[in-house]
Amino acid sequence: MAATRKAKKLPNDGAKNGWYEALPAPPPAHSAEGTVTVDWAVVGAGICGLTVARQLGELRPSDSIALIDAERVGYGTSGRNAGFLLKGHSHGGEKDMELGKRNDRLCAAGVEHIHDIVMRHQIQCDWSDWGRIYVASGAPGETHLDRLAHGLEGIGTTYTEVDRDGMEAVTGTRFYSRGIRADGTALVQPAALMRGLGATLPPNVELYEDSPVSEIHSGDGFRLICPEGEIAARQVVLANHVFAEELGVARGRVVPVSLFASLTRPLKEDELKLVGGGGEFGLLPSSPNGSTVRLTRDRRILMRNTLIYGRAKQFDESELAAARVNHHEGIRRRWPDLADIELDGTWGGTLGFTRNGGVVFGEMAPGLHAVMTTDAAPLTRGAIAGKLLADQLCGIDSPLLQDMLALPKAARLPPDPFLRFIVNRRIRKAESSEAGEL
Repeated sequence: MAATRKAKKLPNDGAKNGWYEALPAPPPAHSAEGTVTVDWAVVGAGICGLTVARQLGELRPSDSIALIDAERVGYGTSGRNAGFLLKGHSHGGEKDMELGKRNDRLCAAGVEHIHDIVMRHQIQCDWSDWGRIYVASGAPGETHLDRLAHGLEGIGTTYTEVDRDGMEAVTGTRFYSRGIRADGTALVQPAALMRGLGATLPPNVELYEDSPVSEIHSGDGFRLICPEGEIAARQVVLANHVFAEELGVARGRVVPVSLFASLTRPLKEDELKLVGGGGEFGLLPSSPNGSTVRLTRDRRILMRNTLIYGRAKQFDESELAAARVNHHEGIRRRWPDLADIELDGTWGGTLGFTRNGGVVFGEMAPGLHAVMTTDAAPLTRGAIAGKLLADQLCGIDSPLLQDMLALPKAARLPPDPFLRFIVNRRIRKAESSEAGEL
């Protein structure tokens, strides 16, 4: 039966992505023009789309695959995160140890899969095996830290305690009361990683950028409508994250939450001594109201905090201005002598959360498939989810695929405005009771 799916909103991240801007300008975009006929069309060239297209291309070398993105590869959500490739993550472990262990196995496989591609193609993305430290600065954060430690123990991940003196040795500040260091996590420049993945796709995968898909017509196959052309495909994979709901997939099952980040200019030699004097670090907050903080290999401070309900899926200047104030304040509280340091960019990115730790994965309608990274560890679980969906489409089973299929499907959520009210109430509660963790 013929059907048409029309997107009400198209991706428009707008605000400057500091990670992307730190890279050399890319070659001109290759956009979809005229009519292109392929076997597979993959919508979205973030971590899920890049990995599902790569795996399809390698498993089906005689098939033609179109990978279509509304923007430039590395500019959107996957190139806007903090650059942690999480392994041994305890998400879900505090309440459901089996769920936590499944997620742990999937995340570990995601790190390995990305690492294999990076090494094979020598992708220059500032890869580092530094790991991560979960941090707290006061009583609320320490309560969360204890719960997190319990989850890590439950899934069998080893960690070491770091006291205030140890945190000062790493970061140059006594802001943090203590931390938990868990190895096995990689740090990357996320926009560079995405660009590298896009530049090293198999020869039967054609990448089309600056080509937002506004409509999908189904009947005898599919027609995907872009501004200057259309893609005709036998099968379609939606890997466009929270924008999948704009095309009628996973609608009412994923909570969009936007989070903001800033990158400073590179630190000078005397300034580097203020932040521990080491080469880099990566800190993850134990509190929902805490800040993710990195010292990058090119000597910049990344500060990420400030949550909002992200149904708009884009960011206005007032939201960016509020985030910049919080980022400067976060730097001032940790390193007073850097309070006025220039920011090279402030941007937002939207995460997808589910009510039940569920997933969006598999066939949604005949010939229409979807994969979305939700909840924790978006890069690593997204990478392995994309690979496993391609495996499933090609009839390849594995214990990891069974782990993915054993995860619950994303549960239905209350509709707006009730969902907006619930999310905003939780954000305000965290901001009020855990303000010291920012």
